[in-house]
Amino acid sequence: MFKMQIISSCTILSMLIFNILSAGISSRSSVIQGHGKEDWSITFNPPEITAVPGLCALISCTFTYPEAAKPIDNVQWIECKNGQCKTDIFKGKVSTQQLEEKETETERIKMLESDLTKNNCSTIMKDIKAEDENKYAFRVEGQKPHKITYKPTVKIIIQDEPKMDIPPLREGVEANLTCSAPFPCPETPPEITWWIKTRGEHITNLEDDITLITRNLYISTLLLTPTSKMHNATVGCDVSYGDKTISASRTLEVMYVQTLQILGDGTVMEGDTLRLNCTVESHPPSSDPVWRFNGTADKIRNYTSAENLMITNVRKEHAGIYVCEMTYMRETLNASITINVIRKEAIQMQVDIGMIIGFLCGISVSAVIFSVVLCCHESWQSRDKMHEVMATDTDTEVILEVFYDQQGHQIVYY
Repeated sequence: MFKMQIISSCTILSMLIFNILSAGISSRSSVIQGHGKEDWSITFNPPEITAVPGLCALISCTFTYPEAAKPIDNVQWIECKNGQCKTDIFKGKVSTQQLEEKETETERIKMLESDLTKNNCSTIMKDIKAEDENKYAFRVEGQKPHKITYKPTVKIIIQDEPKMDIPPLREGVEANLTCSAPFPCPETPPEITWWIKTRGEHITNLEDDITLITRNLYISTLLLTPTSKMHNATVGCDVSYGDKTISASRTLEVMYVQTLQILGDGTVMEGDTLRLNCTVESHPPSSDPVWRFNGTADKIRNYTSAENLMITNVRKEHAGIYVCEMTYMRETLNASITINVIRKEAIQMQVDIGMIIGFLCGISVSAVIFSVVLCCHESWQSRDKMHEVMATDTDTEVILEVFYDQQGHQIVYY
């Protein structure tokens, strides 16, 4: 808020100073002399004012009149349509050099300087409407018969959205985008916000780099480095005048080109079909591709259709280097692929050898596994096996039970 007050005060001061300085510069002003007397003149700076509906418009002007017309009795602002200036929208009665405003429009229209001896006719029109887009004339009535409706007139233009200027964009090359909005009212300086919405519907706010204030415009400049993802994105600027906001947006066109590619399998079996596709993403679109085989286009001319190349019943002589070439913005793009053609007999021999090697490897692995399992089984049996020994004499039958512990020591039970 404090920043806005400073801008407002500085703007009003600069406009008033400019009005005073402009009064003596007739070569750059819109001036007319009335009734052939050089003392009647008016200067509007600027002669056209852009206003936003619902806000106000500042008419900045100075005027002169002859000594014989003093003191001024009445002043008026008159609306002009179709070349006719008839309708009073403001009328002021001058009493002791002070302006006494009259009529209902004075609630909406007010002169900044009530002392007309200062030759300042600057006026603010509030609550601008679409129908206010017209030309307006200033009228002075002095001592009879000295009175005049000044010409030229001032024009009010209604603008309900900002104006955007976007230069041609190219990927990786910085560009300045501008958004200009009317600055009609010193009391409500605008604030501009930039934003961009990419193809993924992601909205990002952007910071502007330079902001300039002219007599009647507020200009914001955005330094943008375009990328291919910004192509067809939407960029916009919102201009806020307190509670009032106007907006504008544009679709970006970014010139870009990505790497040219050839899609397809580099190995083809004899008798099968070779399919290659040449593709590149760019804006604007690249030219149609030109295919070459081993340096010439004649041998495969009948096999190409746009970006596609297709050869049925491939033979050994179709093996080699295939090149695709396109033109983008006077730049030549190309890519190549080497095609190998394999005979079916060689494929079958490779399959047979592979099967034999696989079979032998399988047998070898199985034998090793079987041997390991057998050894483990014998070891387990030797550790846990229980022996029974029968010992018999003439008097006693003795049963011996023999066991082995984990270390292999023999334990005998009777």
